[in-house]
Amino acid sequence: MAARPSGVVDSVFSYLQDGLAAGVWKAGDKLPSEKELCQKLQVSRMSVRSAIGKLVALGVVESYQGKGSYVRMPPRQDPLSDIGPLIVPAHADRLSVFEFRKVVEGESAALAAIRATEEMARDMEQTIRAMEEGSSNDAIARQDLAFHYLVAKATGNEVIIRMFEILQDTYLTMFEDNVSTLGKMGVSYHRRILMAIRTRDMQTARQCMLEHLDATMRGMTK
Repeated sequence: MAARPSGVVDSVFSYLQDGLAAGVWKAGDKLPSEKELCQKLQVSRMSVRSAIGKLVALGVVESYQGKGSYVRMPPRQDPLSDIGPLIVPAHADRLSVFEFRKVVEGESAALAAIRATEEMARDMEQTIRAMEEGSSNDAIARQDLAFHYLVAKATGNEVIIRMFEILQDTYLTMFEDNVSTLGKMGVSYHRRILMAIRTRDMQTARQCMLEHLDATMRGMTK
C-alpha cells in the first residue's frame, strides 16, 4: 500500500501545534489517543504517529508506550543531568545566563546554518508560527524554547544538545519571564535566524542570534 503523502503528516502536526498554542492541551495534559486523532482527522495511524514524533523532537511532548502522549518537556535519564546544579547555581543571575547563552547559542546558530536539514528548518518554522499564534504566555514560552532547542539539535553536536537539555528547566523559567514582559518580540528574530540558516549564511545566523539575545536582555533590564 502506498505511503501517505508528507502533507498529511504536516496537517496533523499543524492541528496538534495549533491546539498546544491555543492552550487546548497544557503541561501535563494527555493528548488524544492515536485512534481518536485518526477518527477525528480521517488520517492513518502512521500519519498521527509521525506527527506526534515531530512534537517529541521539539521537546514539548513525551510519549509512553501503552500510556499515550503527554504535553511536557521530556526529562532525560542521563548521568550528565546530575551536573546541572553545578553548571547553573540555584540563584544564577540573569546576566550570567544570557552571557552563557551568547557564547553557546551564537555559535550554535552558525553551525546550524551549515548542518540543518530542510526538515529541521520546517520544524523551526512551525515553532515560529505556533509562537506567533500562541494565546497564553506558557504556550508562547514553550514554542520559544522549542525553537532554540531545534537550533541546538541542528548543530549535530551531541555536547551542545545535551547541555541544552540539561539546562532546559532554567531556560524555560527565563523564557516565561521574557514572554510575560516582552510578549512575542522573539518571533521577528527567529524568522531572521531561520532565514540565515536556510540560506547557509553562518555569519548572519550568528549575528542575528546575538542581536536577539542582546535585544531580549535590554528589554528585560529597562
